[in-house]
Amino acid sequence: MSNASWKIRPATPSDIEVLVALRAHLLDGASTASYASRTSEERLRWKAAYRDWLKPVLAGGEHTRIAVADRDGEVVACATGLIDSRPPAPDCLSGWCGWVQSVVVSPPCRRQGIAERLMHELLQWFAERGVTKVLLETTPAAEALYRKLGFVRGVEGLLSLSGGRP
Repeated sequence: MSNASWKIRPATPSDIEVLVALRAHLLDGASTASYASRTSEERLRWKAAYRDWLKPVLAGGEHTRIAVADRDGEVVACATGLIDSRPPAPDCLSGWCGWVQSVVVSPPCRRQGIAERLMHELLQWFAERGVTKVLLETTPAAEALYRKLGFVRGVEGLLSLSGGRP
């Protein structure tokens, strides 16, 4: 399928189930990432919580954008952008910081430029809102894409505290 045939658009409430299925590529299965589900109960819980989170976000959350790749009603990829407010710093004087999460392309549609188009959509959305600093975590498979877009590895180590979860 041609990259040009995919329409990049904001997600809508009718996309909730496909967004859950796409995110499952990251959170379920054999991943050893700290954020991945480890049991069937965790899989059920995160999916229910994600559906509940998506409803108000897709109804008009101004600090969150979920972009999807759609062709003839078939959504095969998504990317989530979040904006948070932080104390201003030399690299982010506005205090508005972007965070990219859950860039996921369905396996049969990978390596067609869809993730890059989704990222361009999010980066434009951030820029339109005055966000000058954008952060993300990457997998080894996706790092080349983010470097192509201008992302560099920071020197700060990202630490995580996960609310009592080992």
